[in-house]
This record gives sequence, C-alpha cells and structure tokens, in this order.
Amino acid sequence: MTVQKDSKLQIDFNFIPAVLHKSKDGYRIEYYVINPVTLKMTRQRLRVDKIFKAYKRKRDALIHIDGIIEGINAKLRTGYNPFFEGEDSRLYEKLTSVAEKFITEKKKELRPDTMRSYSSFVTMFIGYFNRLNQNQTASMVNKSLAVKYMDYVYTERNVSNRTYNNHIKMARVFFNWCVEKCYAKENPFNQIKPKRKEEKKRILIPAETRKEMRDWLTEHNKGLMLVSWLVYYSLIRPAEIRRIKIADVSLKNHCIAIRGDNAKNHHTRYATITEEIERFLVENNYLNAPMNQYLIGNTYRPSDTMASHTHFQKHWIQMRKALDLPKEMQLYSLRDTGITEMLKSGIPDLTVMQHADHSDLSITSIYAKHADPNLINTIRNNVPAF
Repeated sequence: MTVQKDSKLQIDFNFIPAVLHKSKDGYRIEYYVINPVTLKMTRQRLRVDKIFKAYKRKRDALIHIDGIIEGINAKLRTGYNPFFEGEDSRLYEKLTSVAEKFITEKKKELRPDTMRSYSSFVTMFIGYFNRLNQNQTASMVNKSLAVKYMDYVYTERNVSNRTYNNHIKMARVFFNWCVEKCYAKENPFNQIKPKRKEEKKRILIPAETRKEMRDWLTEHNKGLMLVSWLVYYSLIRPAEIRRIKIADVSLKNHCIAIRGDNAKNHHTRYATITEEIERFLVENNYLNAPMNQYLIGNTYRPSDTMASHTHFQKHWIQMRKALDLPKEMQLYSLRDTGITEMLKSGIPDLTVMQHADHSDLSITSIYAKHADPNLINTIRNNVPAF
C-alpha cells in the first residue's frame, strides 16, 4: 500500500508495516509512522545495499533483510515510533506532560506562594494550547503562537500591565527550563516586550488614620495590630510574617530572623522589633509556645499550622470597611509608609535599605515616592520667604 507523504486522508492507525523496495538508487526498507507533531504519516527509510554486497547469493541477502523487516514490524506493533528516540525525542513529548514535570520539579525549589503563581500560570497556559491542539508540544510553540497567547491573556483575560508582565516572566522561566531539558530548542517569549509598568495601586497611610486603625484594632483585633506593627516597624512583608516561627524571635537581640527560604529575596536577614512589639509578645504569652510553632496562625496565636495566605488580608479589609477607608490603603501600604516615615525622620538611606531588604537604594527610593498626604500643608506653612 502506498501512502503519499502529504496525504489528507484520515489515518486511523499508527503505522504502515515495513517492506523492501527497489529503485534506481538501490534497495531500501520503507515504512510509515505517525509524526506526533503533524499527525501525518511520515515515511522512514533504511538503505540496505551494503547487505546485498556482503553476500555472494542474493537469496541469502534477502533472508537477512527479511529478518530486519520482521524485527521492525514487531517493534511497530508494540508502539515503537522512531520520533521518540535519539537526542531529539523530547521535542515530541506533549506540552501537558512537560508542564507537569516542570511543576513537579519547581515544587522542590520554590516557596508555596510562588508555586501558587506558577501553578495558576501553567493551568491557564495548558488550557489555552490544549484548546488549539491536544497534541501540542513545547517545541511547536514559536514566537507567533507566543504573541497570540499573550494577546489572549491581555485582551480576553483583561489583566493589568503588571500581571501581563508577570505572565511573560513565568513563561520565560518555563521555556528556559524546556530548552535546558531538551523539550524545546528556543524560548519564544524572549522577544516579547513587557508592558509599561503601572503605578502601585496603594497609598501611604497618614498618622491620623494610623491612630484610627490602632483604636479600632485595640478593641476588635489585637492580633492584626501585631501583624500591622511587624509590617510598619519591622518592614516584614505579610507573606513573610506567616512563616515566622517562635524560634525566629530573639528578645535578647531585639530582632526576628527572616530565613532565606521564607524571604522574598531568598536570603536571610534580621528584622528589628521595637519595644512595643516585644512588650506585646511577652504580655500576651506568645513566646511561651513551642519553638517550632508559627508565631501567628489563623487565630492570631502561635500555631502548628501556618496562617492561610488570605487570612490577614481578609481581616484588614474588614477593618478598612469599618473605618470607611479607601481600598488603596492596603496592609502592604504600612510597609511603604514605614519606609517613607523612616527616611523623613532622618534615618540614613542605607540603613532603611538594609532594614527593608532591598537590593539597592534605587528600590528604596521607588518605595519612598508615594504622595505625601501632608505635602501641601507642609509647603504652605514652612516655605521660606521669597
């Protein structure tokens, strides 16, 4: 049976058995298998002229060749496909399978919060490409497909510029891994430009508002007040607070150790704690708990279980609504406010930079560029005479 290479017939089998052919070029064994990328029958050839030359009698050569053909067909019947052999075999593995291996490996390397982002990315990414082609491979994703996918993310998913840029970043990480592991030969996302960065959608919290918050928290949620102090005074990120254990707190050294595997920047630092924080921890018996417990669990008390990643935010929103504050005043705003107030109070830039766990002063400056709610009054009341 002869099948044209570009045949548009529906093929409902995976191979056409091997046979011996003779042409002007000599003898060859030919068989057809499904190309896992194009899903078309593709001819495979094996030249056997040397076998004929090795025998004095043609009959003996044919017996030898029949044995080779029988072996090839036996392998084909058990599912053999030459596309899945050799150094390029991984290029034909399905994208879904490749993504699963990527997630499995990254779970050993990344923090749970980061893994949530990558798992979300992979779910969206695989879902999009499976709708196009169930047999999609990583090697088939070229720049054109990558651009179409990012258009889908930006337009149909209607994400912000920041989320769009984060998506590009994760796609690049994924495809760099694919190239390293031989599932792709190039990274199609490297040439896609990120969107212009947006201004942060949070604002500083002025002193009078912080006083309102303190009064409300004192009456309704003292545990969240402790979290707020750790963000404002100690400049510890909310996600990092969830991972603090009793053993990390040192009253003797007036600090909390933020371990590298718990920190955003993956290196250990020691966050200063104020007398107010120390007094609160002692008076409320936080440090009497076992050393391996988390400092603040879902009940705002020490716990064997880490607080959920939305726990603090949920109660912060409850407080914000009770005080009728703008949604731009986020829990993380206290960190921005703390940095700004420290810089304004005369604490050296370098000290604030180190305390805030920034890699350089330019980042500290960005955090300090929020609008000062008292700027107009400050200028009007203190501007020197002309």
